[in-house]
Amino acid sequence: MGFFAELRAKRQAKKLAKQQEIDDARWQLELDALKISYDLFSKAATGQEPPDHQLVQKKGEILLWTGQGIFHEAGRTPSQFVGSSAGFSIPIGAGVRFRTGSFQARVVPGNEMQIDKDSGIVKITNQRLIFAGGVHTSEWQFSKLLSASRNQEGNDFLLSVSNRKKTSGVKFSLQDGVIFSRILALALHSFEEGIPATLTAIEGELKEIEKRKPKLIL
Repeated sequence: MGFFAELRAKRQAKKLAKQQEIDDARWQLELDALKISYDLFSKAATGQEPPDHQLVQKKGEILLWTGQGIFHEAGRTPSQFVGSSAGFSIPIGAGVRFRTGSFQARVVPGNEMQIDKDSGIVKITNQRLIFAGGVHTSEWQFSKLLSASRNQEGNDFLLSVSNRKKTSGVKFSLQDGVIFSRILALALHSFEEGIPATLTAIEGELKEIEKRKPKLIL
C-alpha cells in the first residue's frame, strides 16, 4: 500500500471509529430508556408510582415520569413599522428652515414560529402530559391528542390537541429527550392497550434492541 493510500485508510478508520462512538452512545441511550421504562411500568402495574405531592391526579391516573423541560408555543415575533417620508423644506430666515411633507408607514407582522415561554417541570402519566412552570402551565390529554412529532435530534417535541388551536410543545436536553420520547410513546400505548400489554411490548423491544447493537465494520 502506498503512502497516500495508507493515509486515506487511516483517516477513514478514524472517521468510522468516531461514528461508532456516536452510534454506540445513541444505542446505549435507547437501551437505558427502555430499561427505565420497563422499571416504571412494572411498578405502575403493581400500583407503585413516584411520590408527587404537587400533582392532583384524576381517577385511575398513574404518574410515570417527571423531568425538566422548556415549554414553547406558536406565536409571532414583534411587528415592525416600515415607512418613508416625502416633502420639501422652506427657508424662513436666520438659517432656519421649515420642513413640510408627509409620512407613510405600514405595519409588517412578525414571523410565526414556536416561541419559548417558560421552563419548568414536565410530567407524563398514563392519561396526559403536563407542564408546570413559574408562569405557564399546560396539559395535553391523550384522549384529545391529534399529532405528535419531534425534531431530528430527538429532543424537541410538537403536540397538537383538539381543544387548543395553537400548536405547542416541550424540549429537553439530548439525553432527557430520548427518555421522554420513549416513555411518552409507551404511555400512549398504555392509554390505548393498558399497562400489562405495554410491559409485553417493552420486553419485545428489549430483545430487538440487543440485535441492533452497532458493529464497527472497517
